[in-house]
Amino acid sequence: MSKHYIKGCYYYPNSSQHQQCFAASNKSQIQLVDSQQRNTLLSVLITECQIESPLPGVASELNFAGGGRFVPEDINHRWAFTHTKTGMSERLEKSKPLILASVILIPLLLWFILYRGIPAIAVYSVSLASPATVEAMGNQSLKVIEKVALAPSQLPDETQNNIQQQWQQMLDELNLDSTIFRLSFYQSDYFAANAFALPHGRVIVTDELVTLLKDKPDALRAILLHEIGHVEYQHGIRLAAQATASTIVLAVIFGDLEGITEVVLGSSSSFLQQAFSRDMEREADKYAIEKLIALGYSNNDFADAIQALQNKLDEQAQLDDSWFKYLSTHPSSQERIDFARQYTPQ
Repeated sequence: MSKHYIKGCYYYPNSSQHQQCFAASNKSQIQLVDSQQRNTLLSVLITECQIESPLPGVASELNFAGGGRFVPEDINHRWAFTHTKTGMSERLEKSKPLILASVILIPLLLWFILYRGIPAIAVYSVSLASPATVEAMGNQSLKVIEKVALAPSQLPDETQNNIQQQWQQMLDELNLDSTIFRLSFYQSDYFAANAFALPHGRVIVTDELVTLLKDKPDALRAILLHEIGHVEYQHGIRLAAQATASTIVLAVIFGDLEGITEVVLGSSSSFLQQAFSRDMEREADKYAIEKLIALGYSNNDFADAIQALQNKLDEQAQLDDSWFKYLSTHPSSQERIDFARQYTPQ
């Protein structure tokens, strides 16, 4: 047995009891002896020991088959019989080039997962969602938004009926299912002049938007077609899928898994706080312009709608949060106006 003793502490199996002692080893065996009387506390084969993977600044513990463990006093001590794999692990952890590479590559990997991988998965997962799931998601979202940001419409019944008739005529001409695409009016201080679509096909229009475009009925039609485009391209479901997947990925990375079930079940209620991506908005813009032309209207109607919204924003002496929410997540107004006016059917 080697005469070189390693000072440390032996922790008894399944107990908080511990004792200062020394460890000595040879090629096949390790022995623990009492620090005062040199009595043998434990003698085991090295093959019955497990070495904790050593980290810089942390003592390399020995775990014994019986449940006890020995912790060296010297945090830099490394056992002579350390397995090659363990030594390799320690060398990698101390490698400055690898540490630097990980600092650079890990954020890039996270960026790729969150901004490329998850959106791609979301597109695929949309096809897996059943109609019943989508309907439930939309209804849940509407209930939450009604409580937080919507109030009963104050528009005259005649105005609502006229717009509903135009809506129905538009659905018939585009061969869209009126049991899926439904139009509702609400008053909203939160959303101001706005319209938005929920995953199950319900399109919400605020009184303020109708009032803003009361002299531009074709511009209002363009806005409604834009929202139909969001539903047709299933942007709402993709948004919910991306939000859920991102939350799960971050929870797995950072170890906070407790709220995943709630996130999965309640993701549809997050539409109040989220916005479609700029690519989704451009996709819906193009849909609206193409359908306007197909219905015999002008692509300029869409440009007029965006221009009216921008003019209203410019009139605000102080930016209102709701207007900022609406326009900040969209491509720039001038970009959208130019695209609409210059659009040429393929």
